Amino acid sequence: MASQRHRSGKIGPKKTHPGLPGPKTMDLVDIFIFLLDSRIPETSLDLAEPYLRKERRVYVMTKPDLADVEITAKWVEYFRDAGMPCFLVEAHTGKGLSSLIEYLNKNKQEIQKKSSGKFLSRPLRIMLFGLPNVGKSSLANRLLGTSKAPFGAKPGLTRGSRWLRADDSVEILDTPGVIDTSQVKDDVLYKLAATWAVPEKQYDAEEAAFWLAKEVFDPEYPGKLISDFGLSRGMLGPGGIVDIDRASRAFIHEFRTGNLGRFSLETPPNA
Repeated sequence: MASQRHRSGKIGPKKTHPGLPGPKTMDLVDIFIFLLDSRIPETSLDLAEPYLRKERRVYVMTKPDLADVEITAKWVEYFRDAGMPCFLVEAHTGKGLSSLIEYLNKNKQEIQKKSSGKFLSRPLRIMLFGLPNVGKSSLANRLLGTSKAPFGAKPGLTRGSRWLRADDSVEILDTPGVIDTSQVKDDVLYKLAATWAVPEKQYDAEEAAFWLAKEVFDPEYPGKLISDFGLSRGMLGPGGIVDIDRASRAFIHEFRTGNLGRFSLETPPNA
């Protein structure tokens, strides 16, 4: 499981990705910020872990406002018990950002002390990493106080790695979301679909909605739940029959935006 793999292993990425920088650029990074969707932390680790170094790592759990409060708190406790700094940040609003910034400033001061005054004016170099649509570019803009990084409610908007800098305090290496779609299927695919980490063309909306309804809301009658959902919103086709495809897409969208409530799809080990 990813929750076990992140504690041990060789330092350095196990795989390479065309969207990521080479080793020399990676060596310039002071802190690696690993962004995890609060609803699927373990899946985030499973898919992105092989590409990220294990040294100088900080976890930032994004979209906590969409996840179960108690389960999210257990995830934070889990990471911190493992000796890994972990912060909750709503990238689109900035809530929770102050604690992360305080941590980064403290690390910058420590780096400056170790440099013996040689690089006091050098900005803190940060690399952001995580699945598509997890909030990397939004967090970059928050940390920079600018809008240099492209972002939006669509996975895969960032196309390549690049350095972003607004002043002399911080420099951010923004990276594209990395996901091996050839190995993603079944439950993992549906979790990514529910959190908008894969394009809609990569999954069947009816299958994903059925899985989501069964796992989260009604394990006995998930199909009826989706049908009733579509009926309540007037999503009818010819003959007054519910358009299941349309209802399925709307159901997934409502889950993504939190309109159906705050839900976590994964819990930490031993929780």
